[in-house]
Amino acid sequence: MRPEAKASINLNALRHNLSRIKELAPESQIVCVIKANAYGHGIIPVAEALMASDSFAVARLDEAIDLHNRLKIEKIIILGGVYSEEDYLKCIKLNMIPVIHCLEQFQWMQNCLKQNSLGWDEIHYWLKVDTGMHRLGLSTDELEKIILNYQQLESENATSYLPSAFISHFSCADEVDNAENKIQMELFEQQIHHLSSWVDLSAVHKSMANSAAILSIPKAHYDWVRPGIMLYGVSPFETALPSRSGLDEQLQPVMTLSSELIAIKKLKKGDCIGYGATWCCPENMTVGVVAIGYGDGYPRHAEHGTPVLINNLEVPMVGRVSMDMITIDLSLLEQQSVPFNVGDRVILWGDGLPIERVSQKSGTIAYELLCQITQRVHFDYE
Repeated sequence: MRPEAKASINLNALRHNLSRIKELAPESQIVCVIKANAYGHGIIPVAEALMASDSFAVARLDEAIDLHNRLKIEKIIILGGVYSEEDYLKCIKLNMIPVIHCLEQFQWMQNCLKQNSLGWDEIHYWLKVDTGMHRLGLSTDELEKIILNYQQLESENATSYLPSAFISHFSCADEVDNAENKIQMELFEQQIHHLSSWVDLSAVHKSMANSAAILSIPKAHYDWVRPGIMLYGVSPFETALPSRSGLDEQLQPVMTLSSELIAIKKLKKGDCIGYGATWCCPENMTVGVVAIGYGDGYPRHAEHGTPVLINNLEVPMVGRVSMDMITIDLSLLEQQSVPFNVGDRVILWGDGLPIERVSQKSGTIAYELLCQITQRVHFDYE
């Protein structure tokens, strides 16, 4: 059989990263963000490995239902909320925690409460405040409208109506010195303080810190932190601080993507490689062919010089990425008398080669590389 690309998922590294988060935010509860199939790592094995967390968060209801059905997990936070009254009823019945970020979602919950024929003792939801991201979240005026309805709902229903938490989302937390971070925090606290003059919010938690804020803004840790990319060993500062990787944050890479050397070519000066003949040999040289390409999720726009790791040495990729193959310059191995053969393992990112370096050479971010791994890559959980 032709060699296949393999994604090795180190579950011990995942647990280490969770422990690191606990060190950074010891007074906060941790909700592990495992949306988008756990950032491409596999949502079920990742959730099983992270059971020591306080909760989980996904983007969509179908992800939460899958987790509930397969692992019997309850109180999963649905970051995008739900988009119909019917789906809100599903959340209540399955004991899920949708995030409400618009008045329409609030109205659906209100309708469910008014039709409470099942006698629910309590419901759970988080209320999202827009503090400057201007993507999802309630404005100050919309929050006031919701609070005005609160007392009426409390008088009509035995069910507790207050949100479990107020949350917001940083737009620039990966830029440590960006003034917008302080502005957003101040607005978040001002809005909650304003609402607390109308209703007792002492039991309502607060959450704002994503991975970048966990590492760089301790004042934003509040009651809950929401780590995402750092769980998987990736630096959340890769755009603002391109020289840093997860290792600099004392994180361990969870995914190692690898394949095999399937051919070795002896080429002459001037020979051009791959589609478009975009790279030509500057001298007589040895080139290797690796069984991975954009059909596996390796970035098609990776530049000449993107590093790969073979026999513990970094060598550059040359030529365009094809659907099934890439080509690499093996000159360094020859210069250092390191033997190489067809069948040798080639690491594309992960153990020994930070993914951030690959994303920088590909004009993207590590999030995208992790999430775009395709189904034909074999996943191995260690």
